[in-house]
Amino acid sequence: MNVTSFGDMAQYLFLRTRSVDLNKQLDTLTQEMSTGIASDLTEKLGGDLGFVADLERSISKLDSYQVAAQESALFAATAQSYMERINDNALNLGTNILSLSSTSNATTSEELSQQSISYLKETISNLNGQLSGRSLFSGTDTSAVPLESADTMMTALVAEVGALTDVDDIAQAVQDWFDDPAGFDAVMYNGSTNSMSAVRIGANEEVNFSLRADDDAFKQAMKSFAIGALASQEYLSHLSPVEAADLIERAGTELMTAQTELTDIQSDIGFIEARIEETQTRNSAALTSLGTTLNDLILADPAETASRIEEVQFQLEALYTVTVRSSQLNLLNYM
Repeated sequence: MNVTSFGDMAQYLFLRTRSVDLNKQLDTLTQEMSTGIASDLTEKLGGDLGFVADLERSISKLDSYQVAAQESALFAATAQSYMERINDNALNLGTNILSLSSTSNATTSEELSQQSISYLKETISNLNGQLSGRSLFSGTDTSAVPLESADTMMTALVAEVGALTDVDDIAQAVQDWFDDPAGFDAVMYNGSTNSMSAVRIGANEEVNFSLRADDDAFKQAMKSFAIGALASQEYLSHLSPVEAADLIERAGTELMTAQTELTDIQSDIGFIEARIEETQTRNSAALTSLGTTLNDLILADPAETASRIEEVQFQLEALYTVTVRSSQLNLLNYM
């Protein structure tokens, strides 16, 4: 029969306690090996976790800057593509008009006028452009489609200039309509009059996208295309071929002015894109540096952890051996 004494019970409790302790150590070390992070940071850092918390806050802030920078870069690139289309149309049509002005006839004028109508529609479409469902040129009201249609604009302009024949009078009436708050702003613009706020993309860096579809440069482009469109028989059929040709030529001159202003906008966007790229590079370098510092503080030494796992496993095996031998002790074996 088995005889259990007080000494046997004490030994049993010791072996059991030691087994639980070693298994806990093994679990902790195994987790440390899998995550790579020291299991007891308080002990590793001498009880001071403040520096780690500061590093983690700095990394989190830089991560948010990088997200903002990426979104801003995409916004700028998309806006730049829309500007390029508008500018190319203004340059191409303006150049064509001025190069053909001396040989213009009724057919040529009508063709150029139809091209003006087409480019006006494209310009409005570009200024109504969106990114991820948000309008780029409607100010703070990014849910609004900033501009009404080209047909709406032309209907309003014909009402203003329908009885005029002098090119200067027509051009001035169009200019007045674009400048009048009760004209373009009331009839065509649906966006906010407040520009988007600056976006912080770095610790000391912000970018500001203040472009709106009611900006003067965009009005100049639309006005130029609209003047060319008015030369069409579709809108001002009472104009003589000479008057229509003169109006087309005025549109060409206006388009070259618009093209210069649009180029300035493209340059501004390009400068913003360069700043974003530089800031992203600085943010990335700072993140790498902070990440390295944080890892040095919190990461466990894989070699040391592996050695400790091996040591604990050896102790467990030894403990199991002792436990097995103890369980086999009885009076019969003793005798």
